[in-house]
Amino acid sequence: MIEIKNDTLKITLHAPDGEKGYYRGTRFDWAGVFRSIEYKGCNYTEEWFENYSPVMHDAVCGPAEEFSPIGLDDARPGEPFLKIGVGVLEKMEGPYDRFKLHNIIDPGRRTLCVTENAAVFGHFIDSEYEYIKEITITGENSFRITHSLRNTGRKALKGDVYNHNFFTLGLLETGESRQLDFPFKPEGDWRAEYSEVGFTGSGIRFTRTLQKGESVFTGNLHEEGSGLNGSPNAFALREKQTGRGVDASCSEPMTKAVFWSNHRIACIEPYIDFCIDPGQTFAFSMEYKLS
Repeated sequence: MIEIKNDTLKITLHAPDGEKGYYRGTRFDWAGVFRSIEYKGCNYTEEWFENYSPVMHDAVCGPAEEFSPIGLDDARPGEPFLKIGVGVLEKMEGPYDRFKLHNIIDPGRRTLCVTENAAVFGHFIDSEYEYIKEITITGENSFRITHSLRNTGRKALKGDVYNHNFFTLGLLETGESRQLDFPFKPEGDWRAEYSEVGFTGSGIRFTRTLQKGESVFTGNLHEEGSGLNGSPNAFALREKQTGRGVDASCSEPMTKAVFWSNHRIACIEPYIDFCIDPGQTFAFSMEYKLS
């Protein structure tokens, strides 16, 4: 376990480890997998899943990032493609499924440096990329996640990355007191005609508590009228019953987002695009403030 803290905020992280690490799935970035974010007696990122396996695709908590696969279309079954933050994976038969466990051909090389209030993770794939991710406590109730991705290969690295934001806010059931707001009026494509959730002028609200086994989903979430031109990349998640909340913002515009929720958690997943030419570096950061 990795622990960074100040007098009021403590963050516990899992170290990447291909043999005995907490998370060994092939969906999410292995660097900086959160175990807990503790502030004023509340853990904001408890385990939200009922069953656990280290190779489960979504056995992660808190801010968890997934990069889209690179080189997948050019690979035949059995050939390699790139998954940033995980390694070089082997393509399976059939369409790509992020929920499946893929064989890791090359896990790359990892580094880790920890100070009292920061953890810096490095991931290096020869002739592909150098990736540095730093999680830093920046104040009494705030932290920052910074990313630097350098293309060391001969082809452009083009794709997207999103953060799933698995915040539990004390693990109360998802219902009317769970509120999500944006700095814009949202619109999107709900998976079904839900009566229990919907858009407001500034966010998303629930009309009742979700029951075990229920989930809701909307895709292509963006600022009304903006299409995919880039919406402000920020949100405020609140649990009205306790007053707990998270305010987040990103240095890059959001090209789209999806929203997913079950009875334990409500997740906004903002996407950003990148295209990194050989020798170039793409950097972005996310700021989180707890209340």
